[in-house]
Amino acid sequence: MAAALQIWSPTFSRSFDSLPDSVRETVQRKIDEMGTRLENFPHKRLQGRPEFKLRVGDYRVLYEFDVKLGRIYLHYVGNRREIYKRSR
Repeated sequence: MAAALQIWSPTFSRSFDSLPDSVRETVQRKIDEMGTRLENFPHKRLQGRPEFKLRVGDYRVLYEFDVKLGRIYLHYVGNRREIYKRSR
């Protein structure tokens, strides 16, 4: 199966662009890895929310996905201390 299509929200795009280069590369690599095995990736849903979280060191990516369409909807990215407050 091909890698899932990544659909970036404007909020995700702005936050991603402001990350340090090394963090940006690590986050992108982890998202790409998730996209290549979307169906059997260990997704962790946020409690009481529709989004899932992807841990990348001290950063989190909040996303939703559709296995049938092969898409990942990327909503937010940021430091773990701030991401849950900002994304409500």
